Amino acid sequence: MLKNMMLLLISLTVALGAGEAMLRMFTPFPIGTRTHRSIDEKYGYRLDPALGDVDKDGFRNPPGAGHDFQVAAIGDSMTYGNNVDSAHSWPAAFAAATGERTSNFGVGSYGIYTYHAIVHDALAAGAKGNIVAVFPANDFAVVFSACDIMNARSDFWLSEQKRLHLQALFGDPGGYSQCAKAQSASLKTTLVENVAILSAYHHEIGERLKSLYARLFKPGDGETSEYYTFPDGCPSVLKRYVDDHGRMADLASPETAAMFGDFQRFAADWAQQRPGRVGILLIPSKERVIFECLRRHDRLASAAPEFVLSVERQVALEDKIRETAEELGLPYRSALVATADALQHATLAGQRFYPERDGHPFEAGYSAFARTASLLWDEMTVRAARGELRRAGHRADF
Repeated sequence: MLKNMMLLLISLTVALGAGEAMLRMFTPFPIGTRTHRSIDEKYGYRLDPALGDVDKDGFRNPPGAGHDFQVAAIGDSMTYGNNVDSAHSWPAAFAAATGERTSNFGVGSYGIYTYHAIVHDALAAGAKGNIVAVFPANDFAVVFSACDIMNARSDFWLSEQKRLHLQALFGDPGGYSQCAKAQSASLKTTLVENVAILSAYHHEIGERLKSLYARLFKPGDGETSEYYTFPDGCPSVLKRYVDDHGRMADLASPETAAMFGDFQRFAADWAQQRPGRVGILLIPSKERVIFECLRRHDRLASAAPEFVLSVERQVALEDKIRETAEELGLPYRSALVATADALQHATLAGQRFYPERDGHPFEAGYSAFARTASLLWDEMTVRAARGELRRAGHRADF
């Protein structure tokens, strides 16, 4: 009996070991916030080229595409293109529509500090234009890549702190407590992010089982559901995502306010470049798009008050971003209208626009982002041409 148990244990260990090795060899698992990344003191981190469609510089581009680019598409996972292949990310769709050689500098959990560093490098590399895709729901939180930048305290950022009088990462020590909280992980999270078998189960099976269980056995509504639900076929959205986004976008928070202050300093620095070199593309969250669809049909009263309050914090931050761009003369476009239109079209057609437990859209959402980016690029191109005419006129005067 004991011998059989030992043989069974050895066989199980060998099988699990072989499965772990095969998953690591032929898939991107394990997947997590701390895996498939290499620390970069300027950007916080870059992606591991082992992911497959990531170039040697750590970004989601075909081999060689990251060099000799005309447009830098800068952002987080909404720019990287979660839930779609690389050809359907908005930078790729934008490049196909405009013919501009575009490099995708989007990486999940990047924020405004990393965006500024990439703009700085792209301008130095001679990029014709930089489209900074801002995601208000979490780009202004002292977490994610900002924490790695804070910890590195590189020469670049120490110099930028002095030049631009930055405050969020280097002024208030409260940022360190935010990072410590964000970077702490439970044993379960650590195992899921570092064991390929557990990671594959979590992403490919576990989340689907949770969704199925919730629909069959815990449909609930109101306080008992883990989702905010809506009429007229609007997709549901996880309460914890909405609540987290509302907290991270709240300008009443000292950390968010400090990050927004630094964003204004970055934007003022971008505005000093030649006209049309930097533009801001606003990417709306899933709940923000749902909010807009409800507003259009005068159905906001049907939504939970907590949902409305949380999203209104994002709306207030959006307004401040737009006002900053207008005051500085930076080209600005919001993808909200195009994305809400696309969601309504998908709903009427009976098509899924978002996954149930994820805030990243499917292809139609990224197409809406790309259409808005194309309009922004048209505006940037016009401003660049006007700037060249003005410079030519000044030269003629001399």
